[in-house]
Amino acid sequence: MLATTVWLAAGSRVQAAPEWIFRRLTLPRGDVALDLGLGLGHAPIDANRSVTGFGMNLEVAFGVTHDVELGLRTGTRIGSDGEATQADRYGRTFDTETYGTGNDALANPELRMTWSVAQGSMVQLGLEGRVYLPIERGTRVGLMFGVPLRLRLGAVRVDTGVYVPLLFYDPTRDIISFPLHIWLQASRTLWLGPLLGVQFVNDGNASHTAYPLGFGLGSALANAIDLRAWILFPDIGVNEAARTFGAGLALEIRFE
Repeated sequence: MLATTVWLAAGSRVQAAPEWIFRRLTLPRGDVALDLGLGLGHAPIDANRSVTGFGMNLEVAFGVTHDVELGLRTGTRIGSDGEATQADRYGRTFDTETYGTGNDALANPELRMTWSVAQGSMVQLGLEGRVYLPIERGTRVGLMFGVPLRLRLGAVRVDTGVYVPLLFYDPTRDIISFPLHIWLQASRTLWLGPLLGVQFVNDGNASHTAYPLGFGLGSALANAIDLRAWILFPDIGVNEAARTFGAGLALEIRFE
């Protein structure tokens, strides 16, 4: 079924998609994008033991207008190891802003709206809102407000901005995140780059600063199909940071 879907998507357009660094913040009006991701998560249990699990991410996005995009995503974890490591988050390739999930087999659904406020050849600015629906045990509803910003110079694009999730536990948990993803367009169909950032985390009882670090690689397999891979360390500022990490592989199929 997946092979048939890929074949149909590949033949759905004649003109090639723009190179990665020239992609818009939002899908064009009427376009649909299906994102299927497989994630592997690794996390320590104690000083001598660790666990490795798998999960899957599923996301669909729709271009309502040329400037507004709606999205819905969720994830599944395979077995207790996938639940313990939240492995589905590593299937959300290139997105370091995952919040509001727990450790059940099915991840909390996330609704998203992205509005492209300004589209220029060198600068793109948007507004984004997300809602987390608490179907996992012990989780609460959450919101996130974001201002995505893209800066492009030559063959390099920088994806940054500010994201503020609010999770309505008692007391409320909040985060202020500043991602910094630097992309180099190595060829027309290949891009790669480091994924950096800083997150100021208030979990309601204490505060700390997290420093995600990763590396991403993407390839346009066909006119409407992208393959993306990455490795991510969620916080290199903690003790034994190298013991908590994940990797993922995702396929995006666009129908235009």
